[in-house]
Amino acid sequence: MKQKTLTNTMDYQELADVYEQLDKTTKNLEKRDIIADFLKRTPKSELANVILFLNGEIFPSVSEEVLGIADKMVLKALSKITGKNENAITNVWKEKGDLGLVAEQVVKKKTQTTLSQEKLTISYVMEILRAIARFEGENSTQKKTGSLAKLLSSAKPKEARYITRTALGDLRIGVGFGIIRDAIVKAFNVEKEHVQHAYDFRSDLSELVLLAKESGNKGLKNVDLKVGKPLRLMLYQKAQGISNGFTRVGAPAAIEYKYDGMRVQCHFKKGEVTLFTRRLDDVTKQFPDLVGALKEHVSCKECILEGEAVAYNSKTKEYVPFQILGKRIKRKHRIDEIAKKIPVVLYVFDMLYLEGKNLLLEPFKKRRAALERIVRKKAWQVELAKQVITGNEDKAQRFYNEALEKHQEGVMMKKLDAQYQPGSRVGFGVKVKPILEPLDLVITGAIWGEGKRGKWLSSYVLSCKKGDVLAEIGKMATGLSEEQFEEVTKRLEPLITKTSGKRVEVQPKLVVEVGYEEIQKSPTYSSGFALRFPRLIRFRDDKEEPDDLERIKRIYQDQKSLSQKQA
Repeated sequence: MKQKTLTNTMDYQELADVYEQLDKTTKNLEKRDIIADFLKRTPKSELANVILFLNGEIFPSVSEEVLGIADKMVLKALSKITGKNENAITNVWKEKGDLGLVAEQVVKKKTQTTLSQEKLTISYVMEILRAIARFEGENSTQKKTGSLAKLLSSAKPKEARYITRTALGDLRIGVGFGIIRDAIVKAFNVEKEHVQHAYDFRSDLSELVLLAKESGNKGLKNVDLKVGKPLRLMLYQKAQGISNGFTRVGAPAAIEYKYDGMRVQCHFKKGEVTLFTRRLDDVTKQFPDLVGALKEHVSCKECILEGEAVAYNSKTKEYVPFQILGKRIKRKHRIDEIAKKIPVVLYVFDMLYLEGKNLLLEPFKKRRAALERIVRKKAWQVELAKQVITGNEDKAQRFYNEALEKHQEGVMMKKLDAQYQPGSRVGFGVKVKPILEPLDLVITGAIWGEGKRGKWLSSYVLSCKKGDVLAEIGKMATGLSEEQFEEVTKRLEPLITKTSGKRVEVQPKLVVEVGYEEIQKSPTYSSGFALRFPRLIRFRDDKEEPDDLERIKRIYQDQKSLSQKQA
């Protein structure tokens, strides 16, 4: 694909220079200022591409499309450029621990013998990467590899470093949404709350950066709920028991089962149903049975409702763990077959939009009433979340105990007059779960085992969020079955970025739910804490980010308070 000559474009080299500046500082305010200055001088025609690239994306996060480039494809592309075999390039990779640096070295040697080189524009690099993502069918892998090789061959050394990192989803510049949001605020002189509002309702940085530039605060704050466009889910804080829950949400309160499943946002429009996960991934194709049940048992032309999809055993009518349901989320083929093996029931609990009316500002009791009017309950297909409304602690405690006995996670306690605030933990409701609730952590490293475990990665470095970076909180090596060791190894191997002896570093993409006996303060790990006897509970394929350090600190304090009371 030949690069077009266009006006109002920007050289990719300028973006590569910005990446390098961001890479060299650890200060968030400096990162914000670097990005803000760059956004100010970016042509309007390149703004959407630039903001996605800065976030390490080529498609908005709400898009179904993914790039799908793995390490092996990059190795093949570099081999194609150099004429060297893949083993030789792999050895350089092991030495450097970063395929981006390997690509930079390869291109640097190549360009020393090249007299002239056409400049790459940002839009052209985006066009090629998206074309690579869309190759399908016979010989698609070869086509992807060939296009990537051609792009890298046309790049300057520094450009090759960041094109490769972008392709692999591993930019390594220490920039997250918070920094990008604040940079947009500074660049276009808009309010932070309005940028956050637009993001909560669209989750598309490429859309909101153009709104900020062209329409300012007015355009951002006017972004509204739209059927078919997922909005970020409202999140709930943790309460320390039923009594504390009533203190925080008031009495009486609506109390519902907290189901052990997958949170789903369901959009109805013109006879079609679209399903989004809490990560806003479109999983409509993976759940045709759920789509069919919703069409049959929900009476609306245009609406958005929320629920929890829970897997169950069709013979015994017993719930099965989320780990089993996770197999359906990732399935791309033979979907009807797995739908029969792992059926799901949807427990609906909130209504966000109904027949042209945005319900987010309506009190929860009215939203629930609207839900009850349009849902025709069908056992083991679509049901309303089990609920009691009470201000009596004993009754609420019995309901909580009942939820645990039925193998659910606990209960939700909701203010009856609460509105719905996308993307926030604002205290409109709380969750009550057993003390020392599990943590969602991301694996950032591992160690190859010894003896019979020698074929597996069998010790895993666990990390939490600390602002816009990750901080280690311990290692998990016990309590896994051979099947689990094999599964984790299978998932981690494609994510390896650096090898040093038996130790490997991996891209932080595998989020796991971890149980433990105690959180302890520890100088050993960068979080300042360590987990005592961590154990794998399940993979969190529905989450892309781990818990943050503030949550871990709260659990630590709760644990400390409980110990003092017991003493």
